[in-house]
This record gives sequence, C-alpha cells and structure tokens, in this order.
Amino acid sequence: MKRWQLFLLAMVASGSALFFSACTNDEDESPVLGLEFEYLVNGEAYDTTRVYDINGTAVQFSIANFYVGGITFESEDGKETEMEGKYLLVTPEAGMQEIGELEVGHQHMLKYFIGVGPEENNQSETDFTNRKPGDPLSIQFPAMHWDWLSGYRFIRIDGKVDTDGDGAPDETMAFHIGTDAFLTNLEFTIHKDVEGGMNHLHFEFDLAKLFEGIDLANDHVTHTGNNLPLANQFRDNLPKAFKYMHN
Repeated sequence: MKRWQLFLLAMVASGSALFFSACTNDEDESPVLGLEFEYLVNGEAYDTTRVYDINGTAVQFSIANFYVGGITFESEDGKETEMEGKYLLVTPEAGMQEIGELEVGHQHMLKYFIGVGPEENNQSETDFTNRKPGDPLSIQFPAMHWDWLSGYRFIRIDGKVDTDGDGAPDETMAFHIGTDAFLTNLEFTIHKDVEGGMNHLHFEFDLAKLFEGIDLANDHVTHTGNNLPLANQFRDNLPKAFKYMHN
C-alpha cells in the first residue's frame, strides 16, 4: 500500500476514534442540574441605577437577595429526589448555580422553598460561626443573618421609596423576612427531560410582584417581627414573583 494511502487510512481511523470518543463522553456524562434566576421589575431588567414605578410609587433597589433550599424533583411516577442539604444564596449577580446530579429521565415537578430550614435556622452559635466562607449559610455581606439566635433573613429587599410624591425616592425601604413561620414552599410543573451534561433550569423573579397590594409610600419597612402585617402581606406575594421558563 502506498504511503499516501496509509496516511489517509490513519486520518480516517483517528477521526472515527475522536468521533466515537466524543459520542461516548456525551452519553456517559452525568446529568448535572443548575438553577438560574433572572431578576426583573415589571418585566424589565433589574438595575440598581434605575427608578421604577411600582403601584404608583417611585422605587429604587439596592439589595435583593434570598435563600433557596429543599430543592426536590418529582418524576411522572411520583418518585421524589431531594438535593439534600443544598442551599443557594440567590443574588442579581449569581447567575446559574449548580445544584447537583440527577438520573436521566423526565422530571414532572420541581419544588423548593424560599428560606432556611428549621434545623439550620435554629443552629447554635458555634455551628454558625464555624461555617466555611464558601457556605451560603456562613456570614454574608450584606448580612443575611440577624444573629445566631434570631436566625436568617430568608429574603432581603432594600432600597428607597418616594414618600412625598415628587418622583424621587427619599426614604429607606427594607423588607427583611425570616423566622420559621415564614418559610415559603413553592412548586412548579417543569416537564424537564434530564439528559447527560448540564441541564439548565431558568426562572424569572419579578420584584414588582412582591409588592402587589402594598402602599409602598406609607408602608415600606419590616424586619418581620416589628411589622407582622406587612411581613405577612409580602410573604403571601412570594409565589407570584417566580415563574418557570420552559426551554
């Protein structure tokens, strides 16, 4: 056989091997799940430099962080798979965050809660202070924890609101929601076919929907216990603010 023929055969064999290897790797790669929350305000992009109109009141945001836990998938036959011990600290800059691996197959539902479970929320001072810096439940800046005894801020929304009607935000807005009673369970029909490799789950989070029925010009501060009626109204709006985007 001539040298050029040998060279051609070698190239074909090499290409076939690479193709087979790539296909094999794709098929054998473990399915990994990731969650991403896209921040919006009245359907528009979230921007801390912008002033938004919410319920007729000018509002400017500075902080909008929350915890997600209890992440559980449910297949069509009702089998539940929980990402045990997994918490996400969601911020506008967080992007897609990996939540764990799952078997290949169709997942019908996704469930999670906004907040921190009772066991972690009622930990000892030593348990809290010994958490490693990369742990979402460790000390954060801005703070997502009142102190080891009072527990976590499940969701923290800060900014300013216009209280005199001139269109310029002038007073501090603070919605800091926590304590075990305010853990909020959410569930979504996702119809997600989980495949090998990264599986991306995308949610929209619209902050304006958190304040439906709330007169922000006159009622804009709650640290939960100091204004329970406002905290309850805000908590009841949480399910409205999240929307799963099918892809």
